[in-house]
Amino acid sequence: MNKRIAHFCLILAMGGGFSSLAGHPTASPAKAEPLALTAGEPQSPRAYSLQECLEVALQNNRWRPASQFAVEVAEAQHKQALSSYWPSLSLRSSFMKMDEDSNFLFPAQSLTLNAPFLPMPLPITIPEMDVRLMDDTTLFNSLSLSLPIYTGGLREAIIKQAKNGIEAARQAARRTDLKVIFDVKRLYYASVLSQNLAQVGRDALARLDATLSLTENLYQKGSGRVKKTDYLRNKTIVEAARSLLAVLESNVQLAKAALVNSMGLPWETAIELSEKEIPYEAYPLDLKDLVNSSYSFNPDWAALRAGLQAAEARVSEAKSGYLPKLGLMGSLNIISNTYDKGMMTPTNKTNWMAGIGLEIPIFNGFLTTHEVQEARARLRKMEQEQILLKEGLALQVQDVFLQVIRAQKQHDASKSAMEAAGQNRDLNVRAYQDELVETQEVIEAQLMESFMQAQFQKVLFDHLESRFRLDLIVGEEVQKLVK
Repeated sequence: MNKRIAHFCLILAMGGGFSSLAGHPTASPAKAEPLALTAGEPQSPRAYSLQECLEVALQNNRWRPASQFAVEVAEAQHKQALSSYWPSLSLRSSFMKMDEDSNFLFPAQSLTLNAPFLPMPLPITIPEMDVRLMDDTTLFNSLSLSLPIYTGGLREAIIKQAKNGIEAARQAARRTDLKVIFDVKRLYYASVLSQNLAQVGRDALARLDATLSLTENLYQKGSGRVKKTDYLRNKTIVEAARSLLAVLESNVQLAKAALVNSMGLPWETAIELSEKEIPYEAYPLDLKDLVNSSYSFNPDWAALRAGLQAAEARVSEAKSGYLPKLGLMGSLNIISNTYDKGMMTPTNKTNWMAGIGLEIPIFNGFLTTHEVQEARARLRKMEQEQILLKEGLALQVQDVFLQVIRAQKQHDASKSAMEAAGQNRDLNVRAYQDELVETQEVIEAQLMESFMQAQFQKVLFDHLESRFRLDLIVGEEVQKLVK
């Protein structure tokens, strides 16, 4: 009897713990409404295939557009960096109104005029003069042009950083797509698993109910070998199975709700699954090929490579502080003023300038030196992170690879055990009808069959989930590697 109770507890644990399979998917707010139905027409859940679920998720999931916007941000930053190759042209205009006209006070002067026709030098006094320079209302317009010719590698370094920023953003978007696909696949077959486990529970309850009726009949009309304690023990198991079935059926709704959320549909959307069985196909995977492929296709690895290149460009940017900067500059100035004398002559009102500017850094308190040291330290830090990621990826791939191999080995054994448990249950039921076996033996046989059926379904799901997780880590479908 202790074995029977242990087996039943295992089934209960599998059913009660199924909610962990559905997990807590990342919330994906609804984007599209479900298909509209004709007024008055009863709503019937639509049956989705896995491919249809993936298409809906890739269209509706809110994390995807967020990732795409991140790519657009990186592309815009790259274009900003490229703008440094173009000349900068700006127009500045200012209007000025003063309280009175500008003037210049010319001081009084005394001069001595010497002339041959004068008997003596003639003293001349020039009085103080108030000279008007410009009108009190003036409009200044200036058109300026600048073009960097040589920046010491600064411009190229910034452009390289921005370009690698695009690659990092694209890999992040790709990572989002892979995660969405993984979640939908896992939750889709988790829903299939929950339905199959619920069916196992219903079948087990039906068989236990039939056994309970047979036990009651043997107890009341049999030879006396079946006692009332056997009947009560059987009834206890039946009611416990009925309670377990409620948990299993609740898990079906929980798994479907998680799938609906991952698809980006409104939470109240009801769906059905067109697939009823969990597929199984063994693949001759090679661990080394998987690890090497992860270094080629994993988005995190690709994003880190882009980050390393950006860090190298950051070192070049810091080093540009040692080098001179050279650029062209020019301006056209136009002044509008009603006065045309003083400072507002036609020559002064319109003028232009062109030249070459040179900036040579001499000493800035060792700022550039420390900036270079910082950039190099960041680069070395990322190089160490690359080593850690390389080992981490290999470990993740190895872990999931071993899970796939374990599930493939469990598949054949679980299937054989399930078939044997079914035959054992059938023989025990027949023998029990003739009172050849004890009540606890037939109940144990029934529970063992249900347990093996549930275990076989769980093995199928574990194998498929591990395959999906390999796709997520490696960065592409593993089937493509095999083929």
